[in-house]
Amino acid sequence: MINLPTDLLRTFTTFMDLGGITRAADVLGRSQPAISLQLKRLEELIDVPLFVRAGKRVRLTEDGEALGVYARQILALNDEAVSRLRSPRVGGVVRVGLPSDFAVSILPTILGGFTRAHDGITLEVTCGISRDLVRGMEKQEYDVVIALCGDSPLVSLAKTWTDRLAWVSNGDSNLQAEEPLPLIVYPQGCLYRQRTIEALNRAGRNWRVAYSSPSQSGIEAAVRAGLGVTVLSEKTVPSSLLPIAVENGFPGLADVEVGLFYRQPDLSEAGLRLVNYITASMDSLHSDTTVSLPDNSGL
Repeated sequence: MINLPTDLLRTFTTFMDLGGITRAADVLGRSQPAISLQLKRLEELIDVPLFVRAGKRVRLTEDGEALGVYARQILALNDEAVSRLRSPRVGGVVRVGLPSDFAVSILPTILGGFTRAHDGITLEVTCGISRDLVRGMEKQEYDVVIALCGDSPLVSLAKTWTDRLAWVSNGDSNLQAEEPLPLIVYPQGCLYRQRTIEALNRAGRNWRVAYSSPSQSGIEAAVRAGLGVTVLSEKTVPSSLLPIAVENGFPGLADVEVGLFYRQPDLSEAGLRLVNYITASMDSLHSDTTVSLPDNSGL
């Protein structure tokens, strides 16, 4: 059996996240030649091409993408085991920003697992709409942020995952047929709201904002009460609500990109452990999507 050294896997995932050898070397405290040698050593151990080189640019092969998913999971388990067993334990405070819908659906499980494995690390979690979270990240108000990515270049973006959106209602077919269609949306600036209105305008369907709330619980309560329909990530639709089939006359919705942001390159050890844990968990959750590598990498 071939054993994959965790130091090589950590270099590999850091290179993936930061998009180049120079930035990976700065974060890991190694020279650029050392990073190159580690990546080549990993490729030699597995004996399959992990990178496609085109001049100074590098992209992951299909095998490289697959290894990235496994590497996250291996490192997350390694860090969890070390955190439980070694003394002194890693401690500190990590300031985290989360979008409202993920904060009440997917990420509590992920963050709960992390805090159980790292009882010396305290998470200070703030919920909000993605636009505000990204702005807060740029002002260094957070250490780690999960947020929806818009069309503009974003500072500190390390990794993205693709999410499909779904129309959601309380199952009332009469409500779904109303003209203009009553919408329940997040405030201005929310990417879900933008995707919703763009889709309806393209389809030529009239709409009105019936209810707006900055919280996921407020959105869900309004939909259950029959005030209108909304749009959510397919992965965050609660069991109390029902997705609406596109066949029912609702237009298709453009996908969104969920991004992981963190302070680079001065994130604490506690923050780096959280980043690894979130990334491994989100990779597993989005295992049917493509793992991407920024194309400004050099190897």
